[in-house]
Amino acid sequence: MNKTGSDNNYRSFPANIRIPVWLTIAAVITFILILAFTVNHARERDIVEQFSRQQMAIARGTAAGIEDLISSVEKSMIILSRLPCVTGIMPETTRQSIKVIYDDLDGEVEFIAVKNKDDVATAEYPPSIFEGITDESFKHSPYFQEIKKTGKTYIGGLQLAWEGKAEDRVQSVIIAVPKYDAEDNFSGAVLTGLSLSAIIDRYIKVKSETSGCGWIIDSSGTILVRPDKAHACMELETLGNAKIPGGASLKDILTEGKEGYSECVLPMGGGGTKKSIIAYAPVNAGSGRWFIAITTPYNKIILLARKGFINIIFWTLGLIIVVVITGISVAYSSAKQLRLREELKRLREREGWQEKLLREYRTTEGIIAGSPIPTFVLNREHRVILWNRACSELTGFDAGNMIGTAQHSIPFYKEKRPALADIIIDCDIDVLEKYYGTKHVKKSATVEGAYEAMDYITDLGGKDRYIYFLAAPIYDGKGEIIAAIETIQDVTQQRETDIRLKEYAETLQNELNQNIKLRREIEDLYNYLQSILDSLPEKIFDLDSEGIINYVSRDVKKDGKIISQKFAGKHFADFVDPENRQFVLGIWENAKKGIFTPYEMTAIAKDGSKRNLLITPRPVKKTGHYILVQRDITELKILEEKFYESQKLAAVGQLSAGIAHEVRNPLSSIKMSLQILEKRMKPEGNDSKRFQIAGREVEHLEKLVNDLLLYAKPSEPQKRPSDIEKIIGHALAMTEKSVSDKHVRVEMDIAKNLPPLDVDAAMLEQAFLNIYLNAIDAMEKGGKLSISARKTDDRVLVEVRDNGCGISSEDMPHIFNPFFTKKKYGTGLGLTQIKKIIDLHQGTIIISSKEGKGTSVAITFSIKAPQQKG
Repeated sequence: MNKTGSDNNYRSFPANIRIPVWLTIAAVITFILILAFTVNHARERDIVEQFSRQQMAIARGTAAGIEDLISSVEKSMIILSRLPCVTGIMPETTRQSIKVIYDDLDGEVEFIAVKNKDDVATAEYPPSIFEGITDESFKHSPYFQEIKKTGKTYIGGLQLAWEGKAEDRVQSVIIAVPKYDAEDNFSGAVLTGLSLSAIIDRYIKVKSETSGCGWIIDSSGTILVRPDKAHACMELETLGNAKIPGGASLKDILTEGKEGYSECVLPMGGGGTKKSIIAYAPVNAGSGRWFIAITTPYNKIILLARKGFINIIFWTLGLIIVVVITGISVAYSSAKQLRLREELKRLREREGWQEKLLREYRTTEGIIAGSPIPTFVLNREHRVILWNRACSELTGFDAGNMIGTAQHSIPFYKEKRPALADIIIDCDIDVLEKYYGTKHVKKSATVEGAYEAMDYITDLGGKDRYIYFLAAPIYDGKGEIIAAIETIQDVTQQRETDIRLKEYAETLQNELNQNIKLRREIEDLYNYLQSILDSLPEKIFDLDSEGIINYVSRDVKKDGKIISQKFAGKHFADFVDPENRQFVLGIWENAKKGIFTPYEMTAIAKDGSKRNLLITPRPVKKTGHYILVQRDITELKILEEKFYESQKLAAVGQLSAGIAHEVRNPLSSIKMSLQILEKRMKPEGNDSKRFQIAGREVEHLEKLVNDLLLYAKPSEPQKRPSDIEKIIGHALAMTEKSVSDKHVRVEMDIAKNLPPLDVDAAMLEQAFLNIYLNAIDAMEKGGKLSISARKTDDRVLVEVRDNGCGISSEDMPHIFNPFFTKKKYGTGLGLTQIKKIIDLHQGTIIISSKEGKGTSVAITFSIKAPQQKG
């Protein structure tokens, strides 16, 4: 019967009434679809905008990362260029230092090389990467002249070509810094190749995997680095021709050198195009300008949003259709009966719920009223229905004056304005932003639908306070908001503690920055003073009061230490020769007493040569330390000796010139007259002997004059390759009469195949003759003369030994002085002439002798004598 009644009721509706119902439903559905499409379009635009900004931030971070990477590598090269082993000439140590820095950079660079001032590589690492380099831009680098001229770091691009396939070519960013020697002169460059493959692996691949395709392009949009095919989201040849809204191209925007993002149409391989979002940021490094570009297809960005929108539209339409059909069916089949049953049921349920809610309300009211947390509750009409005791104590407003009113904001803001509870009841997010946009408002992480905010309230209960608000909705059985509860907490003490901690942290940070700045200034000053000390010709030692070495200038240090292991913790006397140690320690004791006296000493260098040193002790003011300044005065001593010898030579030259002028010509006349008289008179007996004696004396006087002239004005040797064995033999042959008169035994030990020497044979024969005659004169009859010659390394050693009377230790320092002799006859110029001849041949002569045991003369000649200076 009910069904029949419903059908009759449905049929009883006039046609003019049913038609507007369907039109209204259709209009509503159309309006919903239009609204949905409009909202979806706005949502898509918002998604694209947010995504574009995110991509721009990623591009900016990537560019900053590449700049930091280049800056880090540049600093490592500057450190390497300042190492003593690099500024000096120590290839092995330089190569080790390069390897340490290469390993520390952990694959960020392809290679590290050191070039000298002639643009020639002196050290590189790893060696394998330099095998087969054919690119002349590395061997004769154009940037070398630039850093030599400017003295500044060069950052640019360089492509190194290896022999082999085209795909074996490697691109690198070249970073080159100048290096200087100890005199601060340009001595070359330290360069490295920053691996673009490392940049691709670290930045481009990561960006391609997470946010889109990452590219490195230049200011014209030409692609320099592209992701590999496994990570590329599209195939592109260039980005410069990409069209953006307004008709411009991406290349026009890149010339400005700024970061940004834009929608654009990208040209694809095969002539097609694709709408995309591109974000870009400049990489400021080197002379050129790069850009990090991240491209993402437009469809990829909004794909998920469109899928969700389509699903929502589909289910919304389905739901609308179901609801419409169900509503019509139910409405027209049992409208009256259903309304009656629903009304009766609602009345009964309302009575039950009212009793239950009343009990719960009283229970909840008791809990909230007794809670120590200030709380109030608003109903749907925004009136206070609960104001607990804690809230009254905090605000100074009694519950009796607040309940039933809408003045709940007056205690806090002195004016009527929405509280968080009001906004939750109205679900008005715009009002929330207006009144709480600057109050750190946010959704609660623990209570669904709740909001929390922080605000500073003045004169709340007689005090200025930081208040934390938390408001949450109260729902009825249908899920509708019927009220809102808001709690207030005084967090002033916590907030003030946070502020004090922040201020303390800022103070600590400022102090730390000042300390870092001070340390850098101290390091700069230390490096400046270190450079000055290392450039001084003197060597400086810093000693403590016990004589322990704390610092040595020009000391090769490692690991950033102030002193090397060679000197650290050792007494300075440990580096003094034993024969000078007591003398030096005596001077040290005087210095500790305040007596600072410079002194000279002789030391043996590493090459075995003797060096004359001038040591000057000085105190370091206001400390217990002392400074020893060591200066090598060997050259000054040599110049001093040469000066004294030149004075002697000048005196002998004047004397020799007078003798040559006054004596030589008369001697020649006397000698000629004696020869003529002897031929005419033909004397016999004693007369003949007197003529012979007179002739020998004249010859002796001629020899004396010649010796003086040879010493005073020695002629330049006429050098040519000569056999030293023949020279020794010829000189010995001229002593045949002296050897036979004293019955001297001669022993020869000449090595086979001695190399020829570039010498003046006549001058050396004269020198060896004088040595033989001196040896024969020093021996008694039956003496022994030993002559030997052999090759030692790159020199020839000739030794002449005799077993004669020897030379006393008192006479040894003077044997090469002109006119010094212990003989009853002679000029004292023999050994002087010998030394002069040996010096003219860049040889050395050493005489060792013991009185009563004999003398040894050792002469050395270089196998390839240096050329004479004109």
